[in-house]
Amino acid sequence: MDFSVPTLQFTDFLVFGSCGAIFLCAWWLQRQKTYFLLFGLSYAVCAFMAVWFVDFGAYGSVWSPLGWSLAGSTFWVGLRLFDGRRGTTGPMLALFVLPTATHILLSLAGFGPVAVNVGSTLTYALHEGAMALDVFVHARTLPAPRSPLRRLIGLALLATAVAIVLPVLPLSEAGTQSTIVLIFVVDHVASIILTTSILALEAEKAHAVVARMARTDPLTGALNREGLSLAETGAAGGVILADLDHFKAVNDRFGHAGGDAVLREFARRAGTVLPGGGHLARLGGEEFAILLPDHDRSATEALAERLRHGVGRAPVPWKAAAIPVTVSLGVAMRRRGESLDAALERADAALYAAKAAGRNRVRVA
Repeated sequence: MDFSVPTLQFTDFLVFGSCGAIFLCAWWLQRQKTYFLLFGLSYAVCAFMAVWFVDFGAYGSVWSPLGWSLAGSTFWVGLRLFDGRRGTTGPMLALFVLPTATHILLSLAGFGPVAVNVGSTLTYALHEGAMALDVFVHARTLPAPRSPLRRLIGLALLATAVAIVLPVLPLSEAGTQSTIVLIFVVDHVASIILTTSILALEAEKAHAVVARMARTDPLTGALNREGLSLAETGAAGGVILADLDHFKAVNDRFGHAGGDAVLREFARRAGTVLPGGGHLARLGGEEFAILLPDHDRSATEALAERLRHGVGRAPVPWKAAAIPVTVSLGVAMRRRGESLDAALERADAALYAAKAAGRNRVRVA
């Protein structure tokens, strides 16, 4: 097979350089996202290596395994930071040093260029394979639904590791030349896959943040009305309406910032008694709703009482003051298939009765 190494080097340089420029531009626009900087620097090193060294498929200079390992390790750290994990681990540092150390030690031990190249190649492939394995393992730990893009990233890294090893196989001269061409092709395709997949995952993360913001109350972190309507399934169970007592007086005395502190603390205390499968939502102002699917009347009333005691057990600390807070609660039972509005209406009537009876109490519709 006829091929031109300078031409392949130039195309490799263009692909690496383009991917690096994309990530560096993304980092420039969002400086807090360090992983974009690391991806960009990794591809910048790759672009430099692509035009500086002509030993693709071999590592005749100690700078070759060092440069490629540096590029791979920088990318690996970026991937881990992208997923919110610690950037480096002990095994990662060892794998980074291993290809260069192998090259140096084999050279010092008197081994010939072929043996040195085989050792450097295998250890560098091990580094790339370990990065792919780390991606696959982490992808399995993520909650469903899992994006197939992470598997695509892992496959691209694994393909790179396999391609690196091919030139050291006992092949004919033509076969060895073909594997070197394959390395360039894998470089091109893997770089495009990695760049587009990472950017697509970043878009998924941004979409998830926007969707979560649309479903939640920004002050308390509880669901809002839209989030509650999306979360509830129409199942039978308990419905609780909670209203903080004398909340206007809190705002008048401690200001709206103090009132906000009370609302946040109520949501936190409510979360400590909320069972799995339950939903807490802020309906507006100081009024909150709690849905308890599959809870019967006695269990719902008992949880409402626990919440009332949990809220009133201690004042809310605010600057140098302590804001006393109590809550009134109305309980209703929702029949299967009944609209949520109908159940909330009955809970609201029970809440009104609790307030009329003196507040800081639970009433059941």
